[in-house]
Amino acid sequence: MSSKTSELLDAFDIADLRFFLLIAKKNIKFLIFSSLLVSMIVFFISLNIEKKYLSEATIVIEPDESKIVNINEAYSTITNGNRVNNLIAILESDEVIAHIVNDEKNQLKFRELYSNVERSVFSRIFTKKIIIDKEYIKLILKENFKVRNLTDSDVLVLTFVSNNPKISQLALNNIISSYQRYEVDSKIKTTNYANLKVKERLKELKVQMNIADKNLAKYKRENNLVDTGNVKELKIKEIKSISENILLSKQEKQKHENDLNSVKTANGDIDILLSIKDLNEREEISNIENNISANKNNINSLLLIYTPKHPKVIQAYELDKSLKHQLKHILEDVIERKVFELSNLKNFIELSNKDLENAKEELRLIEEKEAGMLNFSREVESSRKLYETFLQRQKETNEAQNLQISKLKIIEKPNLPVSPFTPKPLKNFISALIASLFGFYALILFRNMNSTVINTPEALDHLNIPQVGILPKVTDIKKGYHILQNFLEDSESNFSEAIRSSRTIIEAKFEKNKSFLVTSSNPSEGKTSYAFNMALSLEKNYKVLFVEADIRRPSVLNSFYKFDKEIYGLGEIISSKIAFKDTLFTVPGTKLKIITSGAKRFDMSDIVNKDQIKKFFDILKMEYDYLIIDSPPVQPVSDTLILTQAADHNLFIIRSDSSRTLAFMSSMKKIQNVGAKIDGIVINDLDTSKDSYYNYNYNYNYSSNYYNKA
Repeated sequence: MSSKTSELLDAFDIADLRFFLLIAKKNIKFLIFSSLLVSMIVFFISLNIEKKYLSEATIVIEPDESKIVNINEAYSTITNGNRVNNLIAILESDEVIAHIVNDEKNQLKFRELYSNVERSVFSRIFTKKIIIDKEYIKLILKENFKVRNLTDSDVLVLTFVSNNPKISQLALNNIISSYQRYEVDSKIKTTNYANLKVKERLKELKVQMNIADKNLAKYKRENNLVDTGNVKELKIKEIKSISENILLSKQEKQKHENDLNSVKTANGDIDILLSIKDLNEREEISNIENNISANKNNINSLLLIYTPKHPKVIQAYELDKSLKHQLKHILEDVIERKVFELSNLKNFIELSNKDLENAKEELRLIEEKEAGMLNFSREVESSRKLYETFLQRQKETNEAQNLQISKLKIIEKPNLPVSPFTPKPLKNFISALIASLFGFYALILFRNMNSTVINTPEALDHLNIPQVGILPKVTDIKKGYHILQNFLEDSESNFSEAIRSSRTIIEAKFEKNKSFLVTSSNPSEGKTSYAFNMALSLEKNYKVLFVEADIRRPSVLNSFYKFDKEIYGLGEIISSKIAFKDTLFTVPGTKLKIITSGAKRFDMSDIVNKDQIKKFFDILKMEYDYLIIDSPPVQPVSDTLILTQAADHNLFIIRSDSSRTLAFMSSMKKIQNVGAKIDGIVINDLDTSKDSYYNYNYNYNYSSNYYNKA
């Protein structure tokens, strides 16, 4: 079944509109008659089945702002979707319907209207007499009443279907009125119940409020608390201040430690000590450095005028020595102060950490006390709010008891239907006609695709593929002759003339030194007979090689001709077991060279690919004018799909009254899927005796006309 479906889908891809129109044209009478018959039956049934009338009304039920339902739902939030669903459930409930059927006036109206209903033919034949009682009215109200909600809105559309338009309208009016009465009654009951429960709850809340106040006062008394809010804030600020001081002290401590490590590394070298940033930036050290620098400049100036032993020069040197001694002394003092400051910082950090821990502990105690007090405070506040809320609810329920109205608003009143919404005879007739046309056409198409065979060349015109040959049915073959080489043995026959016509078309349409693959959908469609006879025909004027490429079955030529040496063929060439020259044979009485399939049997796709086969064919075309390849059929094996890609031109054989349309189109699709195409079609075994004009046209004019067209 899956293979049939696959073939059918392939056919839809291949066939064009003309193919489907051709099938419709052939069966147009059946399609029209059958579709009209079905449509008339549907029309007749539509006229005689019971008419149904649809009454429709549109309402909206506004939200209840007070939302007083019962004490358990006093604080629940109901989504709009749930609210609408609840309202629909109430409209369809037994309670609303009970308001209608229990009213005797309504029962009388329904009985009167039902007694005036005209019953259809089918209704009178197939249904029993109806007793209009309370149960029946209740049943029809439940079955025929429908409610739907317009998306994202509070709007409800009510519909009622009946065999009488007045019944439909009456039913909707009664349902709306019944809902309004039910809604008001329910609200009054609910309000009374809520009022009672609210009063009970107020008494309980008053007791709870007194208990909560006493518990809070007791806790404050036991913990000496009035309001811990400010104390807690101050404590938090204290902790924050201590933490910031510790952080700054640690940074200063680290800086002093780094400078002292640098002093230790300098080992008394004044130049290295002066490179320490903190020492170098001190004012007293900076001043001495400036003095030393100025004195050095003075010494250099004096040496330009005086000798080193001059009193002024000696005095300058002594000043330089004094300044350096003074600088060293100041550096030592600064370093000692740094050591002292570092010790003080460590002590300060240690004390600050202790203060921080104490402050944190005090904050924890404050928070614990505050948490306890807040629990009691929240309990007091919660009890107070609940009491105020329920007090307000009591006022609302007292007011609601005095005024209860329905929240239902009618947007569109129930209408009185003028015409039935079902059945619609004309619409049903047109729908049945269209459905029948498509349905019957689909059945005919399926039958044609699965069972019909190709019997005329016109059946293939829609494909736009040239027909390169039409071979007549060969009924009688002379004694000792064989169809495989009928062109040689009976050159005056219609079959031989058809081969010549096909040869003429091939010579005109295609170039020389090309490879021609001949295939078909399935075995026994005449591809070998056509391919071999065409090779015999071309051999008269050209150098031709015939290749038997069906390596999965025994060689046809080997069984027909008795060669005088061991047979090797294409199978041995592909498997590289024999030289090419050892596979060539000559057909007796001709110059036609052939390569049989050989003795080797295997799947070609497992050994070679299309590029290797094409390269092999290209080499052969350099030696021969025409390369005729007899390939396996497309459907049973995959070898053909490789060969079609390697050959220059692909010719497809169709046996008239035997080849099925579906198989042919599926084969075309497979060939197209591998990137190849069919370049010509040959109709084989055509019964030309059925049409004398066609026989005449075929024998004398077909060849020349097609040649000129090409």
